[in-house]
Amino acid sequence: MEELGYYSDQARSDVRVDTAIAAAEYEQRAVNSHHAATLVAIHSVLDEARYCPEVFVGNHASRFSREDVEFAERAAIADLAVRLALSENTVRSHESQAVTMIGRTPITWQKFRWGDVSPANARIVAEVAASLPEDSSMFAEFDTVVADRACQLAPARFRAFARKLREQIVADTAAERHESEASLRRVIFEPDLDGMAWISAYLPAEVATAAMTLVDAEALRLWAVPGETRTMPQLRADVFGDMITGAGGGSVAVRVGVLIPMLTLLGQSEAPASLEGYGPIDAETARKLAGDATSIYRILTDPVTGAILDIDQPTKHIPEGLRRMRQLIDQTCTFPGCGKRAMNCDLDHTIDRQFGGQTTLMNLSHLCRKHHRDKHMTKWMLTQDDTGRIEWTSPTGYVTAPDPPPF
Repeated sequence: MEELGYYSDQARSDVRVDTAIAAAEYEQRAVNSHHAATLVAIHSVLDEARYCPEVFVGNHASRFSREDVEFAERAAIADLAVRLALSENTVRSHESQAVTMIGRTPITWQKFRWGDVSPANARIVAEVAASLPEDSSMFAEFDTVVADRACQLAPARFRAFARKLREQIVADTAAERHESEASLRRVIFEPDLDGMAWISAYLPAEVATAAMTLVDAEALRLWAVPGETRTMPQLRADVFGDMITGAGGGSVAVRVGVLIPMLTLLGQSEAPASLEGYGPIDAETARKLAGDATSIYRILTDPVTGAILDIDQPTKHIPEGLRRMRQLIDQTCTFPGCGKRAMNCDLDHTIDRQFGGQTTLMNLSHLCRKHHRDKHMTKWMLTQDDTGRIEWTSPTGYVTAPDPPPF
């Protein structure tokens, strides 16, 4: 009887496992299908913005110019980004993916809509298909071969397969493709946890190899110095940091700002500070930066709400001290989700001077050039209360809560 009971329990366990696996498969297919539906919805919104721009830029003309349509599209992208908690680039990428797959890989697109293809593999299909020359026969060949593999392979294996397939289909030379890809070179800054961050660069292979050779050579030289205790990875990181900041003898001046609570600065608290362009850093690092500072600005805030209490008197021109203070407060463009650093943005009057706006701390905010133009050219509206906090209202009426102050 005990043995029968054991096998009975095992049989029930097998059924439970099979049921759970079936549920996981069903839910994953639903996730895939819903993601495809999201791309379609995004495409529909942006199409409406292009055909009916008055929703986003106002009905100020009987005929809309190309610039009006462009700003309507930009306003719609920003509206979607805020509502969906995505970046504007991601919204653009989602629409581009839908348009590319619908136009170039309809077989794979249909499988994606059915839930057979994962969002990761669908994204790979769109990326590779977008790189194909304008040749419908190439699109059809790629789509026919890639469709089934997109349903079967994990993303890493599928990416390798799709890239190899592209190489077999595309007839242009490796040199031409390298020249085209080199135009996309860039540097990426990505904040991480615990006061750390990543800096990566997408470079031509020969440039990246030469740079790494220099880093390795200097790291090896330091490693051979008697008494050196750093590991090779640490030495490479330190050498790289010295090279790009000029600490190793370069001539480029570097300026960073840090917001430090007064008690932290005095050593009576370990509350974190905020590094301009990055975010929270530990108290010890903040005090070290303050000790090396060439100038200090005082910002008086409410200890409970964080609201700014000191307000400079109105002035026609923006003094450097006021400009720098607002830069330290905002740290980035104040449009929701935009991470462009304040030092590279326009300092904008929330209420324009021509409409009675004053040049004070509470009527200024940083906007990158794109969002600065969107504020003036579309129905996006910015308001700023008497504590300096900002609120945005989208053309379709969505109101975003102001971000909490960084200090």
